[in-house]
Amino acid sequence: MSKVSVKPFVLVLVTVVLGLMSAWALNEAAREKNISMVMLMFVLGAVAVVNAARFFIWGFIHKRYPISMSYPLNSMFFPLIFVMGYFYGEAVSMQKILGIIFITTGVSMITFRSTPGERN
Repeated sequence: MSKVSVKPFVLVLVTVVLGLMSAWALNEAAREKNISMVMLMFVLGAVAVVNAARFFIWGFIHKRYPISMSYPLNSMFFPLIFVMGYFYGEAVSMQKILGIIFITTGVSMITFRSTPGERN
């Protein structure tokens, strides 16, 4: 079994966490009934900065790692956004849980395959 590099995993996880931060900030702003224009502009500016950081990190990732390995890792977003939704009171169903399990299993199979050049 080949050694799996942790660095692309960590870098993609950083972009996923930044995406969750953007989703959280936008969700909170949307839930606020009496948000001022100044606060709304601040939130939108912060979200733009966070997403710009994600853009540059993805550029770094795609220059150094195969897209077939790095991009599937972005699917880590789905289980984490599911958990975030749970804390916002969204319904949890067996169908959603199975979907998350399938996504996570598939991404694990793609990312942690036995040899980097394998085409099976």
